[in-house]
Amino acid sequence: MSAQDAVIWLTAAIAFIIPLAGYALHLHFEAKRQVVLAAETHERERLQARANVLENLSLLAKAIEDQQVNPTEGCLRVRVFLDLLDEGIHVHNPDLDVFDRVYQQTKHLATHKERSKLASDQIAKQDKEREAVEAEFSSQIQQAAIKLSAFCEVQTKLGAEPLFVNAAEGK
Repeated sequence: MSAQDAVIWLTAAIAFIIPLAGYALHLHFEAKRQVVLAAETHERERLQARANVLENLSLLAKAIEDQQVNPTEGCLRVRVFLDLLDEGIHVHNPDLDVFDRVYQQTKHLATHKERSKLASDQIAKQDKEREAVEAEFSSQIQQAAIKLSAFCEVQTKLGAEPLFVNAAEGK
């Protein structure tokens, strides 16, 4: 192979490798962009889900305060939403722990279809048990509902404010 042939082969190899390297670099940057985009989307969805849970908690708190929902049912629902909010860290909040206590004492009671399958004496027994729990915790449930409303208001305001400010954007 002559020097001229080697130069031709080298030129051809470089002409082939440079576009491939450029395409690989393009793919690398596109993959990085997709990862950032996915992270941003995930964060937006997480914040929206959190806002939805807070909105539902706020509505439940108001319904409990206004006695528009059975106290036990309200506590069960609040407890489930508290478990969903911020990985459940608020379930044992001292201001809100009555929801968990009522939940723990009544979670075994039949609801919906299960309740309709029970005999009337079993329904009466469960109703008596539920009413006893409601009587025991009635005032605490009302106070916790008020505190839950305030908690939701504070948490909603915290979630609405950006954690970081971009000085270049003038915000």
